[in-house]
Amino acid sequence: MKTNSYKRLWHGWLKRYRGMLMLGFLGMIGGALASAGYAKAMQWIIDGFQTADADVIWWGPLLMIFLASSKGFSTWLFQVSSNEALVRAETDLQKAMHKKMVFADLAQVQSESGTALSTRFTADILLVRQSVKQIFTGVSSVLILLATVTVMLSIDWVITVTLVAVFSLAVWPVNRVGGRLHIVSRNTQDDLALMSGEISEALGGIRMARSYQLEPYLIRSAGKIFDRLLRLKTRLIRLEATLSPIMETLSGVAIAALLAVVAWRLSIGTTTLANFMALMTGFGVISQPARNMGKTFAMAKQGEAALDRIFEILDMESRISDPENPIPLSQGKGAISFQGVGFAYPDGKKALHDLSLEVPAGASIAFVGRSGAGKSTIFNLLPRLYDVSEGRIEIDGTDIRAVTQGDLRRQIALVSQDSMLLSGTIGQNIGFGRANASQAEIESAAKSAAAHGFISALPDGYDTVVSAGSSPLSGGEKQRISIARAMLRDAPILLLDEPTSALDAESEAQIRTALAQLSSGRTTLVIAHRLATIRDADIIVVLDQGRIAQKGTHDELIKAGGIYAELFHLQFGG
Repeated sequence: MKTNSYKRLWHGWLKRYRGMLMLGFLGMIGGALASAGYAKAMQWIIDGFQTADADVIWWGPLLMIFLASSKGFSTWLFQVSSNEALVRAETDLQKAMHKKMVFADLAQVQSESGTALSTRFTADILLVRQSVKQIFTGVSSVLILLATVTVMLSIDWVITVTLVAVFSLAVWPVNRVGGRLHIVSRNTQDDLALMSGEISEALGGIRMARSYQLEPYLIRSAGKIFDRLLRLKTRLIRLEATLSPIMETLSGVAIAALLAVVAWRLSIGTTTLANFMALMTGFGVISQPARNMGKTFAMAKQGEAALDRIFEILDMESRISDPENPIPLSQGKGAISFQGVGFAYPDGKKALHDLSLEVPAGASIAFVGRSGAGKSTIFNLLPRLYDVSEGRIEIDGTDIRAVTQGDLRRQIALVSQDSMLLSGTIGQNIGFGRANASQAEIESAAKSAAAHGFISALPDGYDTVVSAGSSPLSGGEKQRISIARAMLRDAPILLLDEPTSALDAESEAQIRTALAQLSSGRTTLVIAHRLATIRDADIIVVLDQGRIAQKGTHDELIKAGGIYAELFHLQFGG
């Protein structure tokens, strides 16, 4: 068995609960001693009957009750202590994984679907807990085996050694099956994550799918994954089941060997009936723990595969980090300078090429271009969600890589097309714009964003609970909350990423009024496909395949012809 994953799990997560685990271990020892005591007790009781000891009538049953009670209490102590330590460690792992994902590079987070990632927090974590729980059960089984075999050795070492030799034959086949289990289990967990993403995607786009009658395609696509999972699960079942006949066969061989050796030793007078009954009792005690060893090995291999997936997240190394000696960046004017900026995604695709642009403080700059031209990449580079591959970006003359991410992002407010709300109240969602903002400041920002009226009309007002998945608000209302959040931030740089693209005409008119107030006096960068919304921009930058193709005012670009004029004429019919 590969031990590194479990060794890391112990040192990083379980060790902090060693007090609980020690109590559980004491329970294991108590249970093992009580279990082993049955064999010795049976020897004493049979000897008592054979020697006509009248007292055996009362001390025999009392001894059995004592052993049963001791084993019951020890098992309770083991299960409660070890399971509590496990669920606490499980929670710590989930918190650490979530924290890692929150601070991970955007490219790492987006490399896998959110639904697939969530399976590592649920299915993988559950499998790890189940496997470690089974390992604890395996340790308990080992202690029972050791204690009982020790007692059996004291009764008749020849017969006991014979039994141990028979069960040792299981080591090679069990180890071979375990290696295959690890591979199949890892593939199964990967496909479970893929299945979750497929189902989430299908349900999320069900409106479009039904509109285009894509139900058969969705069924076929998901069916392929379900069938592949079925094959993997079937292999897992068969591999796990392989261990059962191995252990059962060895148990039968052990009983046959026990009977043969006992018959021989009884015939030559080197053992007694009491010893035989005691050994049979001991064999009965160790038979189930011996079978547990195969199950423990199988579960440990599956848990190891799940741990590998969990540690992949915990081992993510963020390439975007704060400098060792950061330069303080207080709130400035918001002048931005792009100097020979180039960027390539992790897969090698180049998104920007030698982009140079000076954005004066307080200016309004609009970026336009066809899909994939590099507009969103610029918006991701400015707050360092990605880092430039070439060149540099400066704010008020300071390289953004020379300051902390916190200082940098406090200079920037964002309003995007998806109007994202987090789980919490409306007041909290606005308050995310600036830490420790007062209720009066939150309401003032809402009034500036034309949001105070509809918020106050809600039964719970600013205490109305919303979430990313559901809320009583329309798209335009959620967008005005996003604008209020940006107003509360009061940052010198404002990023507007298609903020009105998903709104109706009435909502768009209200939002544009709020955006005009928000943009006043700020350096504003806008991505817009609706060219009518950016005609008044100070500078319009036309991007084409990651390069600046044109730059100027609306009138200048219309006169010059080219991409901008082409896009404008397409939208407004010439």
